[in-house]
Amino acid sequence: MTTREEIRNKIFEHFKQQIEWIKANPGRTQQFQMGSIYALFPYDPDHNAEHNGTLSIAREIIQELITAGYLYPGTSGDQNSSYPWLTITSHGQDAFLEEDWLPYDPEGYLKALKSKVPTIDDITLTYISEAVTAYHRRQLLSATITIGVASENLMLLLIEAYTNWIQDATRKAKFHKKVEGRFISTQYKEFKKEFILDLKTLPNELQSDWETYLDGIFNFVRLNRNDAGHPTGKQFDAKVVYANLQVFAEYAQFISKLIQHFK
Repeated sequence: MTTREEIRNKIFEHFKQQIEWIKANPGRTQQFQMGSIYALFPYDPDHNAEHNGTLSIAREIIQELITAGYLYPGTSGDQNSSYPWLTITSHGQDAFLEEDWLPYDPEGYLKALKSKVPTIDDITLTYISEAVTAYHRRQLLSATITIGVASENLMLLLIEAYTNWIQDATRKAKFHKKVEGRFISTQYKEFKKEFILDLKTLPNELQSDWETYLDGIFNFVRLNRNDAGHPTGKQFDAKVVYANLQVFAEYAQFISKLIQHFK
């Protein structure tokens, strides 16, 4: 049985080839049909039900790509044309050629994230799932906010693990009082001041990268989330949101390593 991921990968590779044709024939109108998608999955009379299931999934994927703005029904040279003709949008022509397709592929992105960070919690997964889906549909404000919430949840888990790790009862109580019920910016500020005192006790790999992931990525994501969550009118660049989704897995992996260390 062909998996959904295998079907999706075949379709993506097919559209990459179509884009090469478009670039090689700039004066010609795109004329791609659903028939070319069906042809990717040859009929096998001994497995008729499976074949029908494969084609059904292929149609679902095409509909998802249309909804997300990578394709539209019809051809650019004929305003009266419609399905089964398909045209790759200008956005789709850029997206299909990206070396890292995952931020455009919610299912694949989450699978890769869980593979990289097996201990990731359900709350973080819920928010980052909505983030990548929103990005897939070009809803950049929503994607920015939900990336920020996912990042904040990871930081709260880290601060909780660190608090429990502190051995000195008086120090632990003082730190807990400083962070309890405070805004995330305050909690992080207090955590950083305390965390630096213990930095030399960490494994070398955690000592060397903490500023990049905590001061760098966490604060950048948090500030973008604040801008997106208030009526500032700021327009978010798709490339910035794309970059945030790309680095989130590395960020989540680093936070997870810290949490596991403190546990």
